[in-house]
Amino acid sequence: MKKNYASILTFLIANLSITAQGGFTKIVNPSNPITTYMSPGIYKGVSWVDFDNDNDLDLFASPNFLFRNDGNEMFAQITNPFDFEPLQAPGGASWADINNDGFMDCIISQNPAGIFLGNSGGTFTNITSQYSSLTDYPAWGCAIGNWNNDAFPDFVFVHAAGFHGAGIGPFPSKLFLNTSATAVAEQITGYQLTDETHPYTVPYWSDYDLDGDMDLFVASGPGGTPGPDFCYKNMKIENGSDTFEPMTTELFATQLQDGQCYNFIDFDNDQDLDLCLTNYGGASTRFYRNSGGVYTLQTTPFTTQTTNLANDWGDFDNDGDLDVIITNDMSKPKFYKNNGNGTFATAISLGTVNNSSGITNGDYDNDGDLDLFVSGVDATRALYKNTSAATGNNWITIKCVGTTSNKSALGTLVKLRATINGVDTWQMREITAQNSFQSQNDLRVHFGLGNATTIQTLSIKYPSGILETFSNVGINTFYSNIENSGNLLAVESNEIQKPFSIYPNPAKGFLNITFDGNVEEPLKVSLIDMKGKLLKTINYQIEGNSIKIPTDELNIGTYLIKIEGQSFNYSTKFIKSDN
Repeated sequence: MKKNYASILTFLIANLSITAQGGFTKIVNPSNPITTYMSPGIYKGVSWVDFDNDNDLDLFASPNFLFRNDGNEMFAQITNPFDFEPLQAPGGASWADINNDGFMDCIISQNPAGIFLGNSGGTFTNITSQYSSLTDYPAWGCAIGNWNNDAFPDFVFVHAAGFHGAGIGPFPSKLFLNTSATAVAEQITGYQLTDETHPYTVPYWSDYDLDGDMDLFVASGPGGTPGPDFCYKNMKIENGSDTFEPMTTELFATQLQDGQCYNFIDFDNDQDLDLCLTNYGGASTRFYRNSGGVYTLQTTPFTTQTTNLANDWGDFDNDGDLDVIITNDMSKPKFYKNNGNGTFATAISLGTVNNSSGITNGDYDNDGDLDLFVSGVDATRALYKNTSAATGNNWITIKCVGTTSNKSALGTLVKLRATINGVDTWQMREITAQNSFQSQNDLRVHFGLGNATTIQTLSIKYPSGILETFSNVGINTFYSNIENSGNLLAVESNEIQKPFSIYPNPAKGFLNITFDGNVEEPLKVSLIDMKGKLLKTINYQIEGNSIKIPTDELNIGTYLIKIEGQSFNYSTKFIKSDN
């Protein structure tokens, strides 16, 4: 390829600091604030979140840094987005639409903790003063979840007794049940979590038993000695009450931990949720395999390690199973590839600097694979672009929007069935708003598909119980689904600059694609209707800068055209008019 693609490649190389490790390459650009900002301390969370609703991922970094994604590897720092002054180094955040108005809101664990409602135009309103119990309240972790299955997410702040500095606290945690669009939630007490002081570290919501309500797990690492974590079963489905019961029989709830991060994930594609629990120095990291509701400890390359913080899961190589990256405040982040047979490959270290803590994954450049941002000390803090980990494998990404359920679709289960390497394979994801150490991954649901050419079945079950099911879904596409709509809509990937133009648009019998420069590589062009159905795929081997796509067989309407090469993947909409 020449001209435009060559210039893009030159630009990227100029901004990459090291050779790709494990398929990830650290991005370094002195003019990009996301790679240069300074923040003291180590225990800080990060979140990929589309705060401005423009279909690309922005980055929040604790304690109060917000970076808008402007495309082409560039981010712009938003000046003073939150009206507060943090007084401690450690902290995290959780993002979701808590008042159901269509804008992303944020709760921040800091000293003081805060609640910030998103507005149109990407601004925020600080409503913390409406919560008297949060006045000067220092929190270590926080999480938004879905306690009572209504349209308004609930949330919790936790305080790590003994870890906030001399003379601060200790305090119990703050649990809130949110039932209205005012976002002024009721504070709930009567639990050990809310009434006693412990080194509560980070909370997590997950429907671990898949009964239709989200349970609550609070990692409570004493920081070098074993102690109890606090695991609560949601009784909404069992008896209709908005209450929790402490777990007393599950293996992970009865063992002493030094808990930092709970992640319930289906690592073996058997349609139940297994558990990875990263522990600090008081216990080894533990991995529990779920077989019919019975949890058994498994030995993996990362269960022999201590002083771990985050375990961050995603299909980083797009091969159809979940991999994991572990952070550790005494070493580099480590990437463990899922071998697909119940085992994991030996770790590949990312970067060259120790002391990693928070980590988030999401497809910030909308090219179909998961990228990373790692928080930590100084040079450990870094943006990692997925440059080759997923090369050649297919994928799908879905944004779920609740209507009867909460708009951010927290607690929603997404499953798909596809044939990968000749094997009929089910995969499952749960949408959560805290799934890393003090950190959160993209709320969009990403699946790797390996060599699958279509998705036989895609099902989306919202917390309301509403089930959306689709068949023969096209691959390598961004989709959105609105609860109870019956539609799976293809979404244009938001690349600021696409290296081609299409015309005429609206098109009649054909559509011309003209590239900015000559293209000397195979191209695959796919036509997809707005319900996600793959209509046609055409392979081209061109020498030049234009191709002509026949559209005479299409009905009048709006379509998505995908253009894929060896080094790029773009999509855009066009309209088919009458012939």
